[in-house]
Parts: sequence; structure tokens; C-alpha cells
Amino acid sequence: MDHFILVLIKSNPLKSHRPVEAIRIALGLASGEHPVQIVLMDQAPLVLAEESEDLVDGELLPKFLPTFKEWGQTFHVEEESWKALKLDKTEYQVVPISMSRIAKLLQQASRFMIF
Repeated sequence: MDHFILVLIKSNPLKSHRPVEAIRIALGLASGEHPVQIVLMDQAPLVLAEESEDLVDGELLPKFLPTFKEWGQTFHVEEESWKALKLDKTEYQVVPISMSRIAKLLQQASRFMIF
């Protein structure tokens, strides 16, 4: 992949609106010319959980996430976060990745946004 935009989401969706807003922004970016890679860290993978009503602005996720599923978008989730949150069931394409791989994605990205 020559040029891509990396959206790294590490804010806690139980305490902040930023993760849901980052998903909305990533969707807008992905509809443009450049591919988008999304990385979820810490508590951020909760945006992919089946139950989202406890999340700040979680009621907005059903407006954004289905499009990512339709497009076949992969969500990169930091391995330790994935294990700790025990989110084995999700309808989205998830690839657990290491911190070193996240660092490489940051280096390779033509642009990145961190939330």
C-alpha cells in the first residue's frame, strides 16, 4: 500500500466521545481517494462490541460501522487490548497486531490522526 491514512484510536469510549468521533472521521476519510487503516488500542476496541449503549455517543455507531463492514474494512486491534477486553465475538474484520507492528504502520502512513 503506497499511501494510506492511519487513524489510531486509543481514547476510552466509556469516558470520552473521541473514539466514536474518530470512527465517523475515519468513515469520511475512507470514502475519499486514499485507503484508511484503523488501529484500536487500550479500551477503544469496545466500539466494535455488540453492546454499545454504555459508550459515550454509542448510539451513533450503528450509523457508521455497517459501512465499514460493507466495504470489508479491517480493524487492527492491539493484541493485549483484544485479549483483556475479551471481545471474541464481533461482526467486523479484526486483526490483532503487536505494538511493534503499530509503530511500523505509523512510520509507513502518509498521514495519521490520533484520538
